[in-house]
Amino acid sequence: MDRIKLVAELHASRLVAVVRSTSPEDALALANAAADGGIKFVEITFSVPGALDVIKELTRRGGIHVGAGTVLAPQQAERAMGVGAEFIVSPSLELNLVGLCHTANIACFPGAATPTEIIAAQRAHADLVKIFPADLAGGPYFIRQMQGPFPDVRFMVSGGVSLDNVQEYVQAGVTGICLGSAYLGGLLAAKGKKLFVKEMQQFLKLVAQAQSKNIKARKRGK
Repeated sequence: MDRIKLVAELHASRLVAVVRSTSPEDALALANAAADGGIKFVEITFSVPGALDVIKELTRRGGIHVGAGTVLAPQQAERAMGVGAEFIVSPSLELNLVGLCHTANIACFPGAATPTEIIAAQRAHADLVKIFPADLAGGPYFIRQMQGPFPDVRFMVSGGVSLDNVQEYVQAGVTGICLGSAYLGGLLAAKGKKLFVKEMQQFLKLVAQAQSKNIKARKRGK
């Protein structure tokens, strides 16, 4: 898919399931459970053993967009794109990946945590700037503060997202909201797939409610 269209689809659905596990089997189980719960974007981190095989397997499922996370080198990005990854995510400011991804029409989301890193990512034409760790950076308040000097930057957040704050992130205008691997893995292990799926659906419901509020607020402002 064209990277511009992919980012637009992410903005419409907002949520990304981040998968980090100690085995490819656990990674597939977690990714599939998230997809069964309605999550349309899944990020498989390179820390997963056999991450490339997991990405390749998930691309066969259909109905979801699969990306690679914790990408720190061009070689990793190239290998991930080679097996079907539709977006590339880094925890740090890996600006050398942006041009590489764009040449292949793949979206690239480098990590940032300060205004200096945010402007560097913007100047490199990153599709989204990933704020990580978002909770330690200041959460939704930080995003709102950064929108003042950087009104054209689209943000992704990762770290500390929960049912309690997901609507705040939507209302702050965040395009991509990552559900962390520790949270997802712990939830699936503790509650089982049925309740896990229900919680994913609750996230989606909260996102839809916040998006509706945003639309109404924009209409009132006209």
